[in-house]
Amino acid sequence: MIYFGIRGDFSAEYPDTTFMLKTPIHIANQEVKSLSLKIYWFDPSLATLGKTVFMVMMSTDFEYWQQLKENKEAYVKEKKQVAEQVLLGLKEQYPDLDTRIEATDVATPMTFVRYTGNWKGSYQGWVLTKESMTKHIPQTLPRLENFYMAGQWISPGGGLPSGVITGRKAIKLICKKEKQKFTTIPD
Repeated sequence: MIYFGIRGDFSAEYPDTTFMLKTPIHIANQEVKSLSLKIYWFDPSLATLGKTVFMVMMSTDFEYWQQLKENKEAYVKEKKQVAEQVLLGLKEQYPDLDTRIEATDVATPMTFVRYTGNWKGSYQGWVLTKESMTKHIPQTLPRLENFYMAGQWISPGGGLPSGVITGRKAIKLICKKEKQKFTTIPD
């Protein structure tokens, strides 16, 4: 994930977009032909009035970053190179962007390992693929009574929404077992 703190109001822009690059960029030994961009102009907790956060998210090779992390100087240099390459790609859509950047941050899979301990630096649970989208993971385990699982690792896609949804499902399972009616509080 690559973040840029931008001086300027981008509220006219759609907040979530993917675009093909005219000229591919190279990141972590991979050719990148498109960028997925989230523009946070709508959330004052991320960007104050007159400021915007650009976030580019992409898949990468965990082993590449794991090996690179062993050499701190090379790791820092590569993170800087990633920011520069992504900025090149973004400038195809926003030509003066480099003159408006106030802050830059690059989070690699090793960043997520450091802060969350997530498997292979995953920022969410499962990567969405044809196979994972139809995968069903039970929320209970055989021969283990009163144990219910909830969270991003038991629902394809992962993240906060799937954690909440699987928590709700776990409560429904408990209610059913306890012969209690599952109810919700109206809005």
